[in-house]
Amino acid sequence: MRSFASKLFWALLLVMALVAGACGNDDGGTTEPAPTAAPTAEATPEATEAPAPTEAPAPEPTPAPEPTPEATPAPTEAPTPEATPAPEPTAEPTPEPTAAPEPEAHPSGLDVAAINAAAADWMEAAGIPGLVLAVAQGDEEPWTFGWGVSDLATEEPMTPGDYVRIGSVTKPVTTVAVLSMVEEGLLDLDTPVTAYLGDDWYGSYEHGPDITLRHLMGHTAGFVEYAFDPGFFILASSRLDVPIAPEEIVRFTTTYGPVSDFETEYNYSTAGHVVAGMIIEAVTGNPAHVEIRSRVLDPLGLENTYLPPGELPPEPVVNSYNGGLLYTAFSSLTRVPDEARHDYLGNTYISTNSYSQELLQTAGWTGGGIETLIGDVPTMFRGLFTGGLIGDESLAEMTSAGVNPGYGLGVGIDDIDGLLGYSHGGGTPAFRTRALYIPELDLTLAANANVLPPDPDMGELMDVLLPIVMESWGLSN
Repeated sequence: MRSFASKLFWALLLVMALVAGACGNDDGGTTEPAPTAAPTAEATPEATEAPAPTEAPAPEPTPAPEPTPEATPAPTEAPTPEATPAPEPTAEPTPEPTAAPEPEAHPSGLDVAAINAAAADWMEAAGIPGLVLAVAQGDEEPWTFGWGVSDLATEEPMTPGDYVRIGSVTKPVTTVAVLSMVEEGLLDLDTPVTAYLGDDWYGSYEHGPDITLRHLMGHTAGFVEYAFDPGFFILASSRLDVPIAPEEIVRFTTTYGPVSDFETEYNYSTAGHVVAGMIIEAVTGNPAHVEIRSRVLDPLGLENTYLPPGELPPEPVVNSYNGGLLYTAFSSLTRVPDEARHDYLGNTYISTNSYSQELLQTAGWTGGGIETLIGDVPTMFRGLFTGGLIGDESLAEMTSAGVNPGYGLGVGIDDIDGLLGYSHGGGTPAFRTRALYIPELDLTLAANANVLPPDPDMGELMDVLLPIVMESWGLSN
């Protein structure tokens, strides 16, 4: 059994190497031959449509036997055949060759070839087994894509019909639920959390009495990002088959103490939105997933989106893979089944689905726990800003920059070549997600890969895809 010091050593290496939290907002290979799996399908508006089966390779030809060393008899001379007169040519003219048909334009109008090429380049560079993408303008049904494989052992294709975890893209969803309660007079952004959870919720945390929902959702409470803290990682690795309660996460976070200046310094922490989920439950008397469904998911018509552990999708999420120092940490802190190790495009991965899922399903919760189909994500993300879930005043609160000029309340604020964009990333063992909405263009993109951490990160893929989509739809400046 490895010593505690050894476990801590590997966990410390993990923290130093990865800048994004396991449910974090920031987006982060070696070049090897391209993935053997071709894109599973061109864009289709149906998220559940599976790709055509891959054609099996032709069998190798059987080599001819080597000649024997024994002498062979001289050949018998064959008689010369009589010449046969050539047939007279027919009078019918030779038909003209048929021209190859022009490739049909995709019904979406997107440059599918360019999108396929960009996805293949990024997957090769980052060592990604599987990737899904959804693109939409306005309230149209998103166009979805899938590439690669969802399982390296079975080579099952990755498709838009696969459930994935979107990590911290959950945070803006929880934020909108909270703001809807503010509009109803149930909550106030600047009232101390003690008014909702009592005086003992923060333990000995020195700023506990003063923390508000604005601090929690704007990441200025001074909380540690527990998801990549060495102590939390060691705790989690010892109980992957045991769900973790929100109260346990908050106890770990508040016992840790502040890691940044309260109120005046931004420090990204998933714990803030976990506390927000506890406040939703305390004030309404309902489970957080029930309130989030009634306030956000159902009004937007999202039938394939779930917040565990209170509700689960009809199928488990697809296989996903930890690489880099996450691989080293899992190898050092857990017993890795032999079948869980995979070599792919020069990377060594551990299959997350080889482990029990109870802790992985609960560690993010209202800060990073949503499981969904990629086709739901554009509808969900755009709907947070345009779906009438909250009023203009609440929307302004959410999208106004705080201490961090690139972050409001639970959402990123971007300048994309002069265009305002709202975004959020998500990382959870072992998926990486990015969602982006550009109000001026009414354009939404969302992508999810089944590796954490990808290098280059998801942001670089989105930087390439966005101009392709804009040019395809005539949205370029």
